[in-house]
Parts: sequence; structure tokens; C-alpha cells
Amino acid sequence: MLSIKSLGCMTLLLTLMSNADANWALFHQQGKVGQREAWYAQITRVTDRTEVEDMLGKGNDIMAKTSIKELPIIVVYESVTAPEWDELKLQFECLNKYRVLSYSEAEKAAKKARQEGKQYSSSVIVDGWNDPQRWNDPVKMRIAPRSYTVPRVDLSNRPIQQTQWALNSNAAMIKAQKFACQDEDVRLTLQESTANGQWNAEAFNSGLQKIGLQEAVHPLESKTVIDLLNLSWNVLWKGSKRADPSGLWVKKLSPEEKARYDLQYAAIEKQMKKQVEAAQNFGQPIIEQHQAELEFLEIVRKVRGDRQVGQEERTLLSVWQGRPEEQVGASMGSPQISEVGGLRFLNYQSSFDNRSALVSAASGRVLSTQGASGSCRISFITAMDQKKNWRVADIRIDSQGEVGGGVCRDLWRTPANLALPSKK
Repeated sequence: MLSIKSLGCMTLLLTLMSNADANWALFHQQGKVGQREAWYAQITRVTDRTEVEDMLGKGNDIMAKTSIKELPIIVVYESVTAPEWDELKLQFECLNKYRVLSYSEAEKAAKKARQEGKQYSSSVIVDGWNDPQRWNDPVKMRIAPRSYTVPRVDLSNRPIQQTQWALNSNAAMIKAQKFACQDEDVRLTLQESTANGQWNAEAFNSGLQKIGLQEAVHPLESKTVIDLLNLSWNVLWKGSKRADPSGLWVKKLSPEEKARYDLQYAAIEKQMKKQVEAAQNFGQPIIEQHQAELEFLEIVRKVRGDRQVGQEERTLLSVWQGRPEEQVGASMGSPQISEVGGLRFLNYQSSFDNRSALVSAASGRVLSTQGASGSCRISFITAMDQKKNWRVADIRIDSQGEVGGGVCRDLWRTPANLALPSKK
């Protein structure tokens, strides 16, 4: 939150964006004269608040269908009976833009791409993403912790209690949801609007219209809430009498007070920077690991191609896919290794034969046979990931004879070196 270092007369710092340093945007205004509100979004500070355990999909979905995004909002009020401003952390339930294909879908998509001579992608844009028919639908949201209101009477920071998830049809919330849930598109639009070093407001708003933000949005260069207050009162509501029951807005700061507030602000800014860095240090490895897994899935699909995976192979892959090659040797024992086309084949074989025959001593003719035989070959196919580690990309099983299936199951092991349950 804000220190009061900038209270009193102050040069207006806010300008319409002339470079890529804008971080706030005036995106919504409402109310009659005397009751007006100005809504500002920190469009470059969207945070993913999805719990790690909720990132995985259910059923055939590799990724979850939704995620939680948080957007910082400042609402400045003109009314004497309203707070001076609210600082809100708004969280929205967002439909994820991309869906990772399931194995069966990926196999069909890869085959179709090859037939059509097109590039294959392991993900698709989900159905219903950015549907114009739903641009004005109510949005699922809540006010998150670390939200504050600032009453006019003393300009103190008073926490706002977290709210429950609910649908909200307020126009400001519907707009804010687009900044949060489609932050990737917003950032891209911001970059494209400054591509030649000159700010292109028309290109920026045209880009936002494609995601449902039909009214003009004004990006701003701002450093503090005071900057946003000054824009509201000195530009948007110029000439309106500003209520000042606390008397702090007309108080002139002494050099000592100004120096003290400068130090306080610098300390707050330093602490916020540390928190942002800590969040990035925590989240970036998770993001990189997730990206690495998606890239390895692409390798898996290329290795597997159009091959139909058998049920027994699918069972083994459920615990072995992506595992390091070293774990295969540790659990299965030393394999016969061959390397072809940048892939390694770790081969394991076993056989069984208890057949016997009754042979005529006089003629040498086989009178009868009994018993059974079988053999099995299991090949773990490993490929190198982006970190140059060999990992299991596919498993192929070849069984022969009357009891070949049973011989194969005797070879089954998990990474924990425990036999998998036999299949009936």
C-alpha cells in the first residue's frame, strides 16, 4: 500500500503511454457527476493463483480446464460518502486457452497432419475460448486477501475481507476478467502497439476489441496510487471539489516529513520487489518443468507414431513413461541395449518351456506331448529430453507361445521394483 509521501501539491506524473513501460490502464468509468468512479487495472501484473494440485486434468485431460488468475485493481471514488479509494486483488476463474491432446487424439491428429502435409501440434485452442457470444456473460470471481479500502476520514488502510466465489455481472468486473484471463493476448497487443518504438493507441484498442473489450482503454505510466488519484481529480474530474475530512490532502509536508516518507516508500518498494522475485523463483521452476513435460510428450508421440498400443503396454507406460533410463536398469536389471535413429532400446527377454514327449523306443515316433512353452521380449524405448537425459518414451511387448503372456507378466516391474498386479 501507499505511504503519504506525495500528499499535497504534486506534479502530475501520469501521461498517456509513449513507450512499453506502461503498467496501469484506465479501463472503466461510471457514475454521474459527484458520484463518479475511475477503475484502473495493473495489466502487467496478472498472477496465476491456481493451486499446484489443481493444475492437472481429470479423466483423459492432461491439463485442468480452468485456472485462477489474479488482477490488481484500484478504484478511485468522487463521492464524499465513498472511500477515497479501494485497492482490490480480484481473482477470476479462467478457461484455459489451450488443451493438450490425449494420447488417442494425438495419434489421430498426427496421422491427419502427415496425410495433409501440415505441421502437427500437441495442443489445440479449447472450444468456447473467446466466444463473442459470451463476452458479456457474468464472470466467476472473488475478492482475494490483501485487498484494502482507504476511508476519507483518516486515509488508513483497512483490510477487505475475502469474499466467496460467485457470478458477477458488473460491467467493470466483466472487463477486468478479460485482462486477467486473457493476459497473454493483452501482453501481445501491448508489445505489438509499440513495435516500431511509437505508441499506437488505435492498434492497441483494436487488438483488445478482439477479446471483447469494446470500449477504449488508456494505458498509463504510473508508479503509485497517488498518481492515479491525481489523474482522477486533476484530469478526469477537473473542477470537482475534492472532499478532505482528514485535512491530509492540503497539508504541506516539511522537508523532514518528505524525507521520512521517501524512505518509507523506498522500503515498501524494496520489499515488494523481493516478494515478486520470491514468487518468480518459486513459480518459474514449476512452469519450466511443466513446459519440459509438454515438450517430452511431443517426443513420445513422434516415437509412438501411428502404432496401436496394447493394453499390457499401456499398463506399463502408465508408471514408466517419462522415467529416467537409469531407473529401468535399477528395477529391471541389466538389459541388452541397442541404439537406432537417436533412440535406445533396452531389451529384456524371458522364456518358459516344460514340454515333454512320449517317444516309442522301437520306432522313435512321438506318441504324445504335454506341457507348454512361451517367450517374451519387452523393449523400453528411451529418448533424450531437452536436458539431454534419456527417458522412457515407449514400451513394446512381443510374446510368443501358449503361455507367452504369463511370461511377460513375470517380467513386469515398477520403478519401485515391485511386481505389478497380474492381469486375469
